[in-house]
Amino acid sequence: MALLLEYLPIVLFFVVYKTADIYMATATLMVATVLQLGAMKLLKHTITTRHWIVLAVVMAFGALTLVLHDDWFIKLKVSIIYLAIAMALAGALLLGKANPLKALLGQDIQLPDFAWKRLCYAWIVFTLALAAVNLYIAYYWTQAAWVNFKVFGILGITLVFTVATGFYMYKHHQADNADTGASS
Repeated sequence: MALLLEYLPIVLFFVVYKTADIYMATATLMVATVLQLGAMKLLKHTITTRHWIVLAVVMAFGALTLVLHDDWFIKLKVSIIYLAIAMALAGALLLGKANPLKALLGQDIQLPDFAWKRLCYAWIVFTLALAAVNLYIAYYWTQAAWVNFKVFGILGITLVFTVATGFYMYKHHQADNADTGASS
């Protein structure tokens, strides 16, 4: 159910785009994102800072898209979200705060500190790259190509990167367990 809620706004955006236009799809995305958070609250799912940031950016850039009747703003929204993620991760590392990935996953997965740091840097580079690629595609490709990239390309690229992250974590988790087992 959580997975359905997570992707419902983007699925509705895509369906409405294919059956209407970018402006109806943007309005649908705005409504669906508000409903998504409402449903999460009703179902007692955790609403993270990321959800609130996405809601704020969707509402702001969606409103600009609709009021100015310019699709550039909804295209820009994707890059803004990925830049915000990169800045949050980098800011936490630069300010010497706890590694955000370790804080999020560290209770379930034991990794050496260097591995958590590398993962965080990898996610910073990844989100910056996605932001840049999105801007390139939004500017140089057709609207339809951008929508397809937004829905399928970003999802696919993120899935591949997440799996690679999982393999990296497994490798270091196993090495950490082997070291622990050898000293027992």
